[in-house]
Amino acid sequence: MNNSTKIAKESVISFSGIGMGQILRYMFTTLLARWAGVELLGIYSISNAVTRIIEAIGKLGLDQGTLRGVSREEENLGKQSVILSALKMGAISGLLSMLVQIALARWLSENMFHESSLLTKVIAIHALSLPFYIIIHISAFSTQAYKLLKYKIVVTEIQNPLILLLAMLVCYFFYSAESAIIIPVVLSAVIGCITITILLKKVSGVNILSVNKGMFSRNLLNYSLPIMFMSILGTVLHWTDVIMLGYFTDSATVGVYHPAARTAGIIRIILLSFAGIYGPLMAEMYVKKQNVEMNHLFKLVTRWITTFSFPFAILILLFPKKIMLIFGNQFLQGYPILMILVSAAFVQAVFGIGGITLNMTGFPKMNLLNTFIACGLNIGINFYLIPTMGGMGAATATLITLSFIAFIQIIQNWKLLQLTPWSPKLVKPIIAGIVAFGAGYLVKGSIMPFHTILTLISGGFIIVIVFFTILWQLGLDEDDSGLLAGIHIILNNFKSKASDKNENIN
Repeated sequence: MNNSTKIAKESVISFSGIGMGQILRYMFTTLLARWAGVELLGIYSISNAVTRIIEAIGKLGLDQGTLRGVSREEENLGKQSVILSALKMGAISGLLSMLVQIALARWLSENMFHESSLLTKVIAIHALSLPFYIIIHISAFSTQAYKLLKYKIVVTEIQNPLILLLAMLVCYFFYSAESAIIIPVVLSAVIGCITITILLKKVSGVNILSVNKGMFSRNLLNYSLPIMFMSILGTVLHWTDVIMLGYFTDSATVGVYHPAARTAGIIRIILLSFAGIYGPLMAEMYVKKQNVEMNHLFKLVTRWITTFSFPFAILILLFPKKIMLIFGNQFLQGYPILMILVSAAFVQAVFGIGGITLNMTGFPKMNLLNTFIACGLNIGINFYLIPTMGGMGAATATLITLSFIAFIQIIQNWKLLQLTPWSPKLVKPIIAGIVAFGAGYLVKGSIMPFHTILTLISGGFIIVIVFFTILWQLGLDEDDSGLLAGIHIILNNFKSKASDKNENIN
């Protein structure tokens, strides 16, 4: 199996798992927005941002540290020792993080976000999920260290958002709208923790009830703590807009911003799907000094990400009002925010492998510096724009920041590794995108009077058909044939599994 086929196969598998999780999370946001309203969605978003930042600190980088530590051990007893050590330190750190968030809840609500006592309550109760989520992350990466990605994807990308959605429905219909933004987060964390620790025992033999036997490992911490700082910076960069909108405006403004950010984030799935297999391949080529192959892979993955991101971006840019109407009429005002954020997400998706390349080729400190600069830049622009522009200011700051990161990563990959993302073949998806945009624009007036869902389905169908038809007419090369071969392998696997199930049933 050549590299293009391998990349296609692994990326489609990743896309399936991550995509399903994103669909469930999108359904959660959509229903919560329509039923709970702008203000409650804003309170949920602020509390979620606070919890995710404290979680990044509480993990201490032990999830990534465990992945490396377990992979380096040859004997299973050594692997178990690393996992137990990480779980013990993670459990203690998780409990401390929970107590810190509970202690800060009132101060954050009153002095930073100027909100009612409800936000205090939500932040404090969400804190109860921290020890469980930290255990989930460490356990999931531990199973991944055994070269089994399916357990991590099933629990973190499918089960957790599914429980979140189902719990929200039960809470809303049988209790209250307020309970729908509080209880599901804790419930999904508890159930996810139970599931992943059962799977961890199945894979490694480690019993979560034996966590007290774990020893504190200075070597594990020494490796993990630098990762923690990068994780914190990345998390802060991701949630800065929500935190600062909550500080300068109110929960209603955050509530309008949240669905736009969630929608734009769909495009990042394409990057994440390719990143899982791209990173190890690039690292292997770098060690073997295969510079020509590295340059080819860099250009190839950039082109494929561009190809699959384009139709999503075109649909959102042509029909932003219809997309925001999915969440309800009160969210319609957020359509300009959505247009800016989807542009930012497209830039991040297309050029995001630049950062992965730096990490995989021995320049993680360069990437850490980039993230640090980006955080400072984003916070500074938000301070300047949000007081006068609100959500539009936060979205603009995100677009400027991600464009800046993309630009400096292009320069760094060129100077340090002689890698550039551009190739003549990139012209094909660009031409197809221009034609598809034109076709979508021509039919827009005719399908806008339709029901929101029907308009989006019709517009999406036309854009996708025109885009890939033009791409096909421009001609496929050998690498694109590898992409089709990889997809074909996966489809055949699904068919064979379906046939086996039918035989078993019969």
